[in-house]
Amino acid sequence: MINIKVPATSANIGPGFDTLGLALNMFNHVALSKRADSIKRIIWETPDDAIDDSINLVKTALEYTLEKYNRSTLGYDLIMGQCDVPMSRGLGSSATAIVAGIYAANYLLDFALSKEEILLYATELEGHPDNVAPAIFGDMVISSYTEGKVIHDRVIFPEDIVFKVFIPDFELSTSAARKVLPKTYNIQQCVFNMSRLGLLINCLYTKRYDLLPFAVEDAVHQPYRLPLIQSAELIFEKCREIQSLGSFISGAGPTLIALMPLDHADTFDKQFEPFLATLESKWSLKTLTINKSGTTYSVES
Repeated sequence: MINIKVPATSANIGPGFDTLGLALNMFNHVALSKRADSIKRIIWETPDDAIDDSINLVKTALEYTLEKYNRSTLGYDLIMGQCDVPMSRGLGSSATAIVAGIYAANYLLDFALSKEEILLYATELEGHPDNVAPAIFGDMVISSYTEGKVIHDRVIFPEDIVFKVFIPDFELSTSAARKVLPKTYNIQQCVFNMSRLGLLINCLYTKRYDLLPFAVEDAVHQPYRLPLIQSAELIFEKCREIQSLGSFISGAGPTLIALMPLDHADTFDKQFEPFLATLESKWSLKTLTINKSGTTYSVES
């Protein structure tokens, strides 16, 4: 049996639309046992979480990978374990499922796939690598999918910054969040984002945290998505008031994230929680840290 643990992710980080993502210490768990026959069983540890096999991305990714190796007849017991990453909240739930499924298939294939192949297959299924790359490798990853290849590199995210994660009680599908984006952008918007993205990467390396609030600004997706997220503007305004190190929409939303120095994390909560209680929607506030290891697994004999 293989036990697989995949971290949540946050994509874009402001200006890095579809290119930048990072892994967070919140996880989904999947296990898989080999069978001697061709029967394929899906077992849910928590039956209330069960979804139809046709929309189970873990199974989809698993079968997609087996088909590439002409091993679709392999049987298995797929155990859907603890799922802490909420669905349709902008924390990479689909990426965790896809990556878990490919890792499960790799076990059935006696570990025939390299990490680069796992990334490629995950990108083919997800459509872009901004979430799947950090889910696999950990840390912050900048990536591009071009001509059937995924070009990527790690950006070392400082461990003295924590993520204040605002998760609402409502969902926002990625497809709905993409529909509101314009088909074209003017040169000013492009320059705006290029300057912020370059500065963001440099700030993290040089620890110029005073520039981060400016560096996570965005002109490509956030202005169009913010109206879809009730109370988002109010939360961002409060983050500026408390002097966070910048705030942004996590992926396509509706989760929001503020950056804070590790040594001021508790103070942030004390100032923010009474404010959240005044908002129309219910928001939970979590403190997460950067995940450096990506997907991990253990094999039991």
